[in-house]
Order: sequence, then C-alpha cells, then structure tokens
Amino acid sequence: MKINTKPVPVIITLAAAFISCVISIVQKVDFSTFVSRLLIVVVIFLVMGTIIKMILDYAFKTLEPAVSIDAELEDTATIEDSDQAIEDISSENLQESE
Repeated sequence: MKINTKPVPVIITLAAAFISCVISIVQKVDFSTFVSRLLIVVVIFLVMGTIIKMILDYAFKTLEPAVSIDAELEDTATIEDSDQAIEDISSENLQESE
C-alpha cells in the first residue's frame, strides 16, 4: 500500500498563505508589504512542505510490512514441489526412452 504524499507541500503552503493574508488584512498593511509578505511566506512554506514530504516518503517506505516467515515457507515449499515434479517427469522420460 502506497501512501500519497504528493499534496502535502501544496496544502501546507496554501494554509500558510491564507493565514498570512488574514494577518495582513487585519493589520491593514499597504499592498507592497502585503505582496512581499505573501511571497516570502509561500517560498518558505513550500520548501518546508517539500522537506516534510520527503521525510514522510522515507518513513512510509521503511514502514512497509516485511514478508512473514509463513509466506516465505509457502513460497519455498511450492518451489521445492515444482522442482521435485520436474525431476519426476525427467526420470519418467529417461525410462521411456530406454
């Protein structure tokens, strides 16, 4: 199962931009200050979101469940059974050709 972490940086960036806009409106700052704050917040939180995404991807990749011993034994048993069946068929073919 793969966890989709692609939208994490976008969500973090949009949330921070929204908060920045609300704070700037409440403070009644002029337009140039508003835009410069918004640009700085977007860049900083986009970088932070990307770093968080990379950490989550790494964490989810290392948390993938390992194959259980029972499943490995079943796979090994089927391989051994098929090898034995091939040997039986080969020995039957040798006996028929003699």
